[in-house]
Amino acid sequence: MDGQSFRDRIGQKRVNFNKKYDGLIRAISKVGASSQKGEFSSFGPIYETFMYAFIIGYKLGVSKPLESGERVGFNDFVDFKPTPIRDFVLMLLLNKSEEFGFKWIELENASEDTINTFVTELIRQMEGYANAGFEYLQNKWDNENMKFRNPFVFVNFIEELS
Repeated sequence: MDGQSFRDRIGQKRVNFNKKYDGLIRAISKVGASSQKGEFSSFGPIYETFMYAFIIGYKLGVSKPLESGERVGFNDFVDFKPTPIRDFVLMLLLNKSEEFGFKWIELENASEDTINTFVTELIRQMEGYANAGFEYLQNKWDNENMKFRNPFVFVNFIEELS
């Protein structure tokens, strides 16, 4: 399988988040025509919030996979923007692929079943890191929500983890 076909296969996967974080996600994201011009800073659309939550979970080094009853689907991975952050998320996961049982370089000559299994696991890992990131953000929201008034809140959270 060539690189573009592989990337397209990943892009076609719908990404999920844990439904218990739906309220938080809507509070800190721009949803629909909402511009979040309130007292709290916000990420962009839900997929941007998801990518930032992923990065937080990744920096924490924690992946908490979703159970089947917890899932809320919202976008195909290909629709995530900005593209450089989406590609960064993908590269982080590809670099960790051996930790979840695959050498991604060997997928070039792999069977369709192996590739499908890899892509499914890649998305599951992505969701797991984001789930850990949402847990972190939920804790911040519940206990330190004044921090969300700072326009650099999300950069500050990443810096706290460094």
